[in-house]
Amino acid sequence: MPDIIIAPNGVSIRELAGRSGSDSADNNTGERSWLIRGTTDPILARTTLVAFAVETSLYSYDGLGLKSMSWSPYPEGGEAAWTFVASYDFTPEPGEFTISVDTSGATVNVQQAFAQVRFDAPGETGPDYGESINVDADGNPRGVEKIIPSLKINVRARIAERFVVNALAYAKTIASYTGKVNGSSYLGFDEGELLFKGASGDVVTENNPVLSFAFEASPNATGLTIGNISGISKEGWDFIWFDWAQKNDAAAGLKTTTARSAYVATIYEKTDFAGLQIGVA
Repeated sequence: MPDIIIAPNGVSIRELAGRSGSDSADNNTGERSWLIRGTTDPILARTTLVAFAVETSLYSYDGLGLKSMSWSPYPEGGEAAWTFVASYDFTPEPGEFTISVDTSGATVNVQQAFAQVRFDAPGETGPDYGESINVDADGNPRGVEKIIPSLKINVRARIAERFVVNALAYAKTIASYTGKVNGSSYLGFDEGELLFKGASGDVVTENNPVLSFAFEASPNATGLTIGNISGISKEGWDFIWFDWAQKNDAAAGLKTTTARSAYVATIYEKTDFAGLQIGVA
C-alpha cells in the first residue's frame, strides 16, 4: 500500500510497521495497525479507514479475515491522531464453514433402569419395584441423574452477501429458527435430530458476514424398551414421560409403582433450516 493515503476529508492513513501473526494446530491469527491523523473524532477516523478498505486491504491479511478492530489515541500525535489495531483470524470463504464440537454430555433424570437386582436383609422381603429407581415411601420413583450423550455443534460460516441485502430481515430469519428442530436432513443429521439454539456475530451487508451458529444434536431412537413397555419410538428432541400405576406388594406389605404407559411428546416445532444459508455460495 502507499506510505500515506490522504482522504478528501483531509484525514491521512499510514500503516505502521510490524505486522504480527501466529500459527497453531487449530488457529491462525494476525494483527496490523494504522496511524490515522487529521481528526479529533475517532468515528470519523474509523469511517475513513473503512472507506479505503480496498487500498489498505483492511478486510484480509495473509489469507485471514478481519475479526475485530480497536482504536486509541496515538501517544505522540495530540488530539487529532489515532492508532487503529485490526485483528485477523481464519474465516471461511462465502459459502464455506467450519465446525467445532463439544461432546461433554448432558444430564437427565431417569426413573426406570435397564435392569435392577434386589438384595434383602436376613428375614426381610423388599418390595418388587421392577425397574423403578429410588422409590420413596409413597411408592413413587424419584429417579437418578444420568449422563447422556450430547453433541453441541458450533458452525462458523461466512454468509454470501446476496443473502444479507437487508441485515435486519436476515437477523429476523435467524431469530425465527431459534428453538426449532430440523424439518428435513441438515448438516448430515436426520429430521428431528438437530436443535438450533441461535446465532451471533455482526451482520454487515455487502461484506459477506461471518456468523457463529449454535446447534445441539440428539439422535432419533426406535425400538426402545423401558420397564415393561417396548416398541417405543421417539425423535431426538421429543420428550418421553410415564404414567405410573400403584399396587400393593403383599409380600412386603408396601406400595409399589410401575410404569403403565409411556408418552412421547413433541415439544419443538420443525422448520427448514435452509434459510440460514449455511454452505451456500
